[in-house]
Amino acid sequence: MKKIYLITMLTVMTLSLQAQFTPSTIKSIQEVPVDSLMKVDSAGYVVNAIWTKQVSPKNGQKVEITALVNIPPMEITFNSQGKTLVISDTGAAASQPWTSIFCNYAGWLGGFDANGYTSVKRGDIIVVKGTVNEFPTGATNSLTQVALDTNEAVIILSSNNPVPAPPLFNMTKFNTGANPGGKINFLDGEPWESKEVMFTNVTITAVVNATRGTWAFSDAVGNTLSMYDWSTHFTLATRTPPRDPNYVVPPVGTKIDTIRGYVGTVSGGEASRGYRISPIFPSDVKYGAILPGVTTHRRNPVIVTKDSTPSISVKAFKQTGSFFNLSTVKLVYRVNNGAWIESTMVAAQAGVDSIYAAKIPKLSTGDYVYYFIKATDANAQTTMLANTANLAQFDTSKGTFFYKVLDRTAQPVLSIRDVQYTPFVNGRTPYLGAIDSVGGIITADTASIFKAALSFGGTNVYYMQSGNQPFSGVWVVGPDSIMAKVTNGDSVIVRGSIQEFNDVTEIFNISSVRIVSKANALPAPVVLKTERFGPSASNGNLNAEPYEGMLVRFDSVRVTSIDPVFQDVYQYEITNSSAPILVARDGRNTYTNDTASTATGIKIKVGNKFQSITGILYYNNNRYKLVPRTNTDFGTLTGVAVSHTEIVPGTFSLEQNYPNPFNPSTTIQYGIPQGGLVTLKVYNVIGQEVATLINQQQNAGIYSVNFDASRLSSGMYLYRITSGNFTQVKRMMLIK
Repeated sequence: MKKIYLITMLTVMTLSLQAQFTPSTIKSIQEVPVDSLMKVDSAGYVVNAIWTKQVSPKNGQKVEITALVNIPPMEITFNSQGKTLVISDTGAAASQPWTSIFCNYAGWLGGFDANGYTSVKRGDIIVVKGTVNEFPTGATNSLTQVALDTNEAVIILSSNNPVPAPPLFNMTKFNTGANPGGKINFLDGEPWESKEVMFTNVTITAVVNATRGTWAFSDAVGNTLSMYDWSTHFTLATRTPPRDPNYVVPPVGTKIDTIRGYVGTVSGGEASRGYRISPIFPSDVKYGAILPGVTTHRRNPVIVTKDSTPSISVKAFKQTGSFFNLSTVKLVYRVNNGAWIESTMVAAQAGVDSIYAAKIPKLSTGDYVYYFIKATDANAQTTMLANTANLAQFDTSKGTFFYKVLDRTAQPVLSIRDVQYTPFVNGRTPYLGAIDSVGGIITADTASIFKAALSFGGTNVYYMQSGNQPFSGVWVVGPDSIMAKVTNGDSVIVRGSIQEFNDVTEIFNISSVRIVSKANALPAPVVLKTERFGPSASNGNLNAEPYEGMLVRFDSVRVTSIDPVFQDVYQYEITNSSAPILVARDGRNTYTNDTASTATGIKIKVGNKFQSITGILYYNNNRYKLVPRTNTDFGTLTGVAVSHTEIVPGTFSLEQNYPNPFNPSTTIQYGIPQGGLVTLKVYNVIGQEVATLINQQQNAGIYSVNFDASRLSSGMYLYRITSGNFTQVKRMMLIK
């Protein structure tokens, strides 16, 4: 009897252990709802609670997976000793989104071998068991993975199965613009996490980490991604198994005909780059032509006068790996709108890659000169160095080097317009690196803006302006020991270095300041619409760039979000037109988007309306921002139209808006049976958030909120409430 009981208990224990692992497809592990991805997409790269929105719905669960092996063990360097692999769902699902996952074996190498993993090959169909988790926790670009169970052996069901070819994508599937600093596209990119993808016709534009050997690559319009050294064949780091000794970092400017790689992410200092592309096998990168290198542009003098014959010089050279020597290096320039003229640049030392130089002849006061450098090798391959912009320096369509010929006898001090004006979308000053004197009236002093920015994306004192025409404001950066004596309204002449900091033109490292007069009237702020400076207005946008550093005012504005940039709590968002602008709290005013009960100051809520808000226009992290100075920069504040009854409903509810259809306003009623954080947001039919009506702690009760859609176009919209575990979505129709 005891024997039967023991056998029964062992059977039950065995079944119990087996039941710990739930048979699962990778898609069921990876896929998350679209509305969650929309939230992540609007947040960008963050380190806070929003990261959970893209976490696996089976996070923490034990799973059993039957899968196709894409990357076998011993190829990935992500953890030591090559104990990792990438697998996909089998059959037709292998080429679909959400169907690949990264697997990590944390045990000792002997156990990895004993459990059969070192026998696994690419194309095998296997059965594995493990626990779903995320790495790193706390960030929106965490990687979903399976921690393989060290007590379970892998089962190889079959071998030599075909691995689907990777899909060909545009770069904007994963990132738009710079990297980092652009827009990480979580909505489109997350379904392809851990899957192999392919890009064609790109160029290596930067070395990301010289020690590891990683680099960034861009398409023809500057959208950029960064590769990562998952593979033993594409790394310089010391690894086990050893790296491929033949790998060298390809030089900047190298063309890539095709790059295949797996979509992943990293933690640490490079995490804000978002999705990374990891080529695995040597054939995954097919290099094209290696172009001539052109760097280190110099103009002497930087500020050109009517008596100058400026010398233009560059370093031009044959890049490592190229088979072709330089043939010619030419300076190509034109005066005003005249024809382009080519002038051969001469090497400092004949026959050796070196510094090449040529001169531009004397010209008349007021002439504009535009130029770029063209280096050609013996295979007729050409590189053009066009400007100083980070991602557009080789692209003449984004602008060229230029300067205006000045008469320094008649104009001994530069105007702010001289420093700021550009006709090009790269937004760069023509006098980068010059040390000279510039005059204007101080518009932001230490009583207006903090000496130190509140966040990395903020600004500090000082600013000055000359009139209210475009290109008449500029940032002036200390030291405070020299600038401390100036106050708003002072007409000053400062001497410093003309620089670009995060794409903002500044007069930096001031060596002297002379106060010409005091108590001058400040230039009147320019009255504008917020849509000029919305999320789509990148640096250099010729509708927005002319107002950088100037006093601007937005009338009849409404607060649309108090937390639009999750990694920066010192910003909120306002609008008076079709697109919003960010407001940064670097000014010495007491208006705050911190709605915590302990916060001091005038608390701003979503839906608040201001008669106007004035401030300095600033740019950082790919967004234009308004920086109000003191409380006098704010017009009359009115609250959002919210009514509340103390009647406590029995359940959560979201009622149909009324009237519906509506024009231009409607009322939305909801009930919450218990207090907590409530959000009520409006989306267009493609899932983009267009308004945040409520985002605050509320007591139990029935609420009515007025939604004014006068800034929106006709069409169908969705409104969504979230409170605790309750979420509901309804539709409404705006007809104008």
